Amino acid sequence: MQLSPPQPVSTSHFCVIGDVTIHPHAKIASGVILQAAPQSKIVIASGACIGIGAVIQAFEGTITVDSNAVLGAGVLVLGQVTIGMNACIGDCTTIINTDIVAQQVIPEGSLMGDSSRSTLDESPNGSPLNDALPSNPVNPDWPSPSPIPSPAPVSSPQRQSPVIGRAYVTQMLQVLFARNSSP
Repeated sequence: MQLSPPQPVSTSHFCVIGDVTIHPHAKIASGVILQAAPQSKIVIASGACIGIGAVIQAFEGTITVDSNAVLGAGVLVLGQVTIGMNACIGDCTTIINTDIVAQQVIPEGSLMGDSSRSTLDESPNGSPLNDALPSNPVNPDWPSPSPIPSPAPVSSPQRQSPVIGRAYVTQMLQVLFARNSSP
């Protein structure tokens, strides 16, 4: 018995709402949502590549994805953002009102532009994050957490923010597991 090749779920594999301009040579995977609020717009340039399940929502301005920029699967871009030429945004990254300069690489799982959370250097109460961690890890065979180096400075627009995300989540999980494993 021979099976027929898989068929797409629908003929429109991504959703476009509002003032959205997509260059014919841009690549957009299925499940992508491109939504521009009134008086806002989204511009996707030639060679840009947007991964499966990404959501781009412009409000109060324009979101521009420049030539050859790559947005990984599950990326969320909100507000007024410019993603520079040849920039690479890792999977499951959130970018809020922050410009990404040309050729910048953002690690997967990062959070860019959310000023309501602390940065790598501080915990919510203002003390260094490493001081908030337990002195002995849950498993004594594990190496103790080391401080995460700050990203290299990049000459960029004034709205660029430090990368937080993976380091913050890792350190918070270590604190939670240390608390939950106590007798």
